[in-house]
Amino acid sequence: MKIRLTILFLAIATFSFAQKKELKKIERAVQSGDITKAVDIFNSIDESNVEQEYLGQYNFYKAAVLIDVTGKNTATMENAMLAYDLMQKSREAGFDNGSYTSQVNEFINQRLMAIANQQVQESKTAEALIIVEKLADNEPDNLNMTYNVANLSYQISEFGKAKVAYQKLFDNEFTGSTITYKAVSKATNQEEAFPSKELRDISVSRGMHITPSEVASPSLVGEIVTNLVWLHKESGDMDKARSTFEEALQKFSNDESLLVRKAENYLILNMMEEYKAASESNDVKDPKVYQNLGLVAVQAKDYSNAINYYETALSLEPNDYNSLINISIAYIQKGNLEETSDDDQLALYRKSIDTYERAHALKPENKDIITTLIGLYKYFKMEDKLQKMENKL
Repeated sequence: MKIRLTILFLAIATFSFAQKKELKKIERAVQSGDITKAVDIFNSIDESNVEQEYLGQYNFYKAAVLIDVTGKNTATMENAMLAYDLMQKSREAGFDNGSYTSQVNEFINQRLMAIANQQVQESKTAEALIIVEKLADNEPDNLNMTYNVANLSYQISEFGKAKVAYQKLFDNEFTGSTITYKAVSKATNQEEAFPSKELRDISVSRGMHITPSEVASPSLVGEIVTNLVWLHKESGDMDKARSTFEEALQKFSNDESLLVRKAENYLILNMMEEYKAASESNDVKDPKVYQNLGLVAVQAKDYSNAINYYETALSLEPNDYNSLINISIAYIQKGNLEETSDDDQLALYRKSIDTYERAHALKPENKDIITTLIGLYKYFKMEDKLQKMENKL
């Protein structure tokens, strides 16, 4: 009996050693970029026989293979989601491969966000939300991901989820504004962005770059507060809605994106005297504020507000090229919405002709504007203008 036990233990030890060898082969194949070889080795292993000791490592390298860390192939949504789940299991098993674990996680997160962005473009917002929620759950301190959850939930009327996410952003005083550090390359004479101020300053001090500058992305406070106030009102808690707005005015007293939306918040709160006063005041005179708000609205597919913001921006700076282009896009995108009537669509298309023509006058060499105007002239059978514009190509 003892001999049989010895043989049995020897067999188990041999099997464990074989698993370890196979996993080493997979590790070398993955790190050398030979994904095909790694897949072949995986296919030769019976997953049900992988011992607990090696399960974390097994799941880790299977995730790396599925996401294809070489970048040679683009992982499908199914493989990306499976890779994400396998990394979760690997982490739960206590496996950590240091910086390589971070790299694989980054590959997976980037691929899942790319898929989510594509789904948003295809109006599959609910599907995109599933992915973003998964990523947010995995990174609870990543407030940018929390913002994505709030924004997508709000778009598809998942108001409970949206309120929780917006409240988290508000409580953490999240603004969404980031600073990009730039400088002009002496070699190319082109402005380049740097991952940090320190790296930018080092390059400037060494004489490789000149003219350092800093560009802040638009604040999201106005959007976050306004949506949160509306959500509290929608859920029947008007006291919470009012206290939220009052707290926001104290926390973000100098945030221009909030000042611009004061009137809108007063209207939501039925504070009509305050609404009238805020509507008649022009606290913000900087057109860039409205340009930034317009850009955020376009990205959120809120074309009505985008148009309002760009109209205000153009009233302050009538010949701003970017505002003219972006409001033209907003006119057309709003015209393309299912809920837009045929008459309103034609009116919006005609408005886009006017703003595109103004942009063309500023930059007559831009071929994209010429091509777009040709399409619009054809649609409205504006033959004289069409011929002149076609001659410019």
